[in-house]
Amino acid sequence: MNLLKPSFVTVCSLGVLVRVVFLAYGEWQDANMQVKYTDVDYKVFTDAARLVTQGRSPYARATYRYTPLLAFLLTPNIYIHPVFGKLLFVLADLLVGYLICQLLLLRGLGKEKAVLLTGATWLLNPMVAAISTRGNAESLLGAMILLTIYWILTKRFVSASLLYGISVHFKLYPIIYAIPLVILLDDEDYSGHRRKGKEKAYPRWSRQYWNRQITMFVTPTRIRFALLSGGIFFILNAFMYYLYSQEFLKETYLYHVTRRDHRHNFSLWFYYIYLNYHSQTRLPWLGWQGFLQLGSVTLLGSVFGKDIFFALFVQTFAFVTYNRVCTSQRVFNDSRMGRKSGFVAIPSLSIGVSWGEHIFRDMVGECLVFLS
Repeated sequence: MNLLKPSFVTVCSLGVLVRVVFLAYGEWQDANMQVKYTDVDYKVFTDAARLVTQGRSPYARATYRYTPLLAFLLTPNIYIHPVFGKLLFVLADLLVGYLICQLLLLRGLGKEKAVLLTGATWLLNPMVAAISTRGNAESLLGAMILLTIYWILTKRFVSASLLYGISVHFKLYPIIYAIPLVILLDDEDYSGHRRKGKEKAYPRWSRQYWNRQITMFVTPTRIRFALLSGGIFFILNAFMYYLYSQEFLKETYLYHVTRRDHRHNFSLWFYYIYLNYHSQTRLPWLGWQGFLQLGSVTLLGSVFGKDIFFALFVQTFAFVTYNRVCTSQRVFNDSRMGRKSGFVAIPSLSIGVSWGEHIFRDMVGECLVFLS
């Protein structure tokens, strides 16, 4: 075996070994030390799963702010072994590594370089391994988002649509990726060149030009994507609402909209929230926070939608920057260009920006990896 040119199987096997060692060490530390290795949220997940097995609401567990689907998935923690959930998160973590490698190959990177980058940035990264083995569920969402992108790029649109709807139900914030994903779904190739012959040119501000743009945008593929992803999202939400009524909406979605953290918060809005934490009135400046956050991710997704990975990268970075809550964990992850969704951002060799017609060529950096 050439250590400088390892195969993906070799790198993945080493990644599995690293995670097994971390899991074993975590069990030992939990049993022998006051400071636990396992993430406190994992105990919350397990307690919620226990409540589900008893026929009770997972929201009876304080601080459970997630979809009941996660509690259902982790019921084997109660029936089989408490480490089941960690193994599930590790499998999703390894799937993310596989998808990163596949996406790098789709972007034209050589196989050897793709494997090395995947190993260096994800599979053999001890920080990534620690996150999933401590019981953080973000690897599940990262795998869903990456698999959605992979299926779109490989033309499996129905599967991608359904999985995207599930991922938005799982956590609401991936809805910001809808714009670049929808822009990608058209009859152009992924370099932005039309596959069919050139149409008659019209002046940019003429009615004929915009009529044609709208007609070209509203394609059957986009309509199916919207109906399928939206349909599965609303079906899942309706079922959870049937089971847990208003409690589901309040804890899973509305809590994150109204949340005010005045401690351990490093967001731009921290001091304003701190000074007005006990105020019973509406805080007007937090309305600007929502406007800046949603406005920036919408604009960036629209402008860079054709370069899907770069678009998702800048969208997520802007989303975190203007978020009203930014914990120390998120700040640490951001310092490594990492947070949340687990996707690869690989700027293409040319990104056309419609306003100004600027083209950025030979962009520096082949791989930026968003970590959980």
